[in-house]
Amino acid sequence: MINYLISAISVMFALLSLIITYYIYKSSSLDSSYLDIDKQYSDLLKIGLDNPELREYEKTSRYYKLDNQDMFKKKYHIYANMCWNLVETIYDRQKDKKGIFRLSETWIPIMFEENRLHYCWFKHNIRLFKSDFQKFVSGELNDIEIIEGAHHDLKSVYDRFEQDFALDERKEYKHLEALMSKKKYKLLLAKHKVFNEIIGYAFIYETDKKILWLDYMAIDNKFQNAGYGTLLFNKIAELKKEGILGVFLEVEIPNHQDKACREDQIKRIKFYERLGAKQLDVKYQLPTNKGGFPMNLYFRPAPNAKLLPKELIKDTITSIFNDIHTDVNDTTSILESFIDSVHDENFN
Repeated sequence: MINYLISAISVMFALLSLIITYYIYKSSSLDSSYLDIDKQYSDLLKIGLDNPELREYEKTSRYYKLDNQDMFKKKYHIYANMCWNLVETIYDRQKDKKGIFRLSETWIPIMFEENRLHYCWFKHNIRLFKSDFQKFVSGELNDIEIIEGAHHDLKSVYDRFEQDFALDERKEYKHLEALMSKKKYKLLLAKHKVFNEIIGYAFIYETDKKILWLDYMAIDNKFQNAGYGTLLFNKIAELKKEGILGVFLEVEIPNHQDKACREDQIKRIKFYERLGAKQLDVKYQLPTNKGGFPMNLYFRPAPNAKLLPKELIKDTITSIFNDIHTDVNDTTSILESFIDSVHDENFN
């Protein structure tokens, strides 16, 4: 009951924020061509305030699992349909005379929020909308472009990086800069195709043996819980389609003393497992200057990869220790403490 009230309150605050943004725009706009949209959106927000569960991501993203006779599912089906009809109207109005879509900054937060909350419903009911809008939502609105970052991009990303990762896990700015200079270590930026913003980033390392190592990955807070983490991970896995065997990644062991943090760790594991990553049977340790930090080592195999030989696993981990973790004083003893636990991994 307490969790529901907290969730409901957070939804109401989000809605109030949208309402304030919306009315600031409305009060300053002299364009009467959007008065009908103004009215529709105002009505939708009022319904959301009266029924906060209709705008609760944890419920809307799983609505399809409910029985068809479930009252929430029935009510949500009508509400989500109304929301997407509004977004489709905005899409139509934002086309120029040549039919090219150009989204005004005014509508960016509204289109983003409705897409975040109701994209799951859209995918299950895509047939209800015209083909060009289907392509826009499934493509541009939910797609990102991967850009290889340069040293000047590292400066803008590093502030986020310090907030996204714990002190013991992250690398110093100068060390990342040095790694990027070696060309095998890359900063990747995720740029949204419609909103024209950098919504996330990743640091990856490409070995000589057609293996990718995902060192860090994060999505900007305001774009979380909208499927962009899945999109970024899949884009990374597909960067080098030909000959790449898969992607290694380190994932925290869910043993944090704080319950909320532990639940986040479990959620992270489920996220990567849902994307096809497999936990390897190795007692892996992340090297830090305080010693080895136990972590799970995962591997997301390429579609046709059935076997990951132990020698390839050993070679990859050794390369990571020797090339990435040169800022750690004693990587040799940490590596030796677990490397013999590595064996062949089969993916069936």
